[in-house]
Amino acid sequence: MQNSQQPVLAVDVMGSDKGPDEILEGIYLALKTPTSLGYSVILVGDESVIRPALGHRRFRPLLPRVEIFHAGEVIAMEESPTKVLRQKKDASMARAVELVRDGKADGALSCGNTGALVALGTIKLRPMDHLERPTLATILPTIGRHFVLLDVGANPEPTARQLVHNALLGAHYSRVALKTPSPRVGLLSIGTEEGKGNGLVQRTHEMLKELGGIVDYAGLIEGFQLFQEGTNGVDVVVCDGFVGNVLLKSIESLAKRLKGFLRKELLRNPLRIFGCLFLGGALRTVRRELSGEKYGGAPLLGLNGALFKAHGASNRREICHAILIAQRFLRSGHRDELRNLIARTNEILSMPDGAGGLEIKK
Repeated sequence: MQNSQQPVLAVDVMGSDKGPDEILEGIYLALKTPTSLGYSVILVGDESVIRPALGHRRFRPLLPRVEIFHAGEVIAMEESPTKVLRQKKDASMARAVELVRDGKADGALSCGNTGALVALGTIKLRPMDHLERPTLATILPTIGRHFVLLDVGANPEPTARQLVHNALLGAHYSRVALKTPSPRVGLLSIGTEEGKGNGLVQRTHEMLKELGGIVDYAGLIEGFQLFQEGTNGVDVVVCDGFVGNVLLKSIESLAKRLKGFLRKELLRNPLRIFGCLFLGGALRTVRRELSGEKYGGAPLLGLNGALFKAHGASNRREICHAILIAQRFLRSGHRDELRNLIARTNEILSMPDGAGGLEIKK
């Protein structure tokens, strides 16, 4: 089924908090999008659940682009990756990853257990040559611009070498997803001055400064810079998976709280409700600019195969946009170029001091 003219995405239908129906609705929206013409999907999960849903009238024109792959098990959100690898051989997420490994799909998307997806991807697809670990990236919106944040949970305790690799992967993803021609990379720390940050940050900082011809490194950046307009031109923000995951969840929680607070205050009395009639356009613009909905798919970068993670609570529109992001990534190519950059980076950083490089330290 896989060929260069018709890329195929395997979708884990069973992993969502909202159930299979919401994922199927998201798939329907994605396949209807004009940019999706020529793309196909493999629906991975319980066939007895999937097939009746596809019998609905509106799905019928899309059926030639849809295939069902039955999987009899589901990975729960709380299950450990070790247990999944040992006991859930027929899980929908595992089967979707195997379809990529076996060349039957070009990429896979799941809303399920993040730790399980990282483990399955690492074991079944393996990291790219010269890479040690994959990294999970996401796109965050600000007014007038967006930036890539990584790692957001795949590797909580990376080495400096792995963070340098993440900078390369993040810059590549920024070019693909945001069409940034020359992404600038910043390293998240507690200050911008030399010497700020822990040992890991300082080692990574020194290595990135050595890669002027490979990475456009802007230096250390602080948390309050992330959402300033322009953010000093930084398109990619690099941090370890522990910091990134805490930061991402805090941002998501704050956004929901502010949305609820704003709605409550705007509807507090009739005068404010009347004023909303005049502010409606501005509020819609802010909502559109700050919504991360159209970048709902977070890629697991650095593997010999394309895997994408969507939030467990994703609605159908977010699922749709996650599929569209995955399709854009599959179209992009440039993997050979990325491999060459990684190999050249390792070569530079492995040179002894005084020979134009910095010896890699863990």
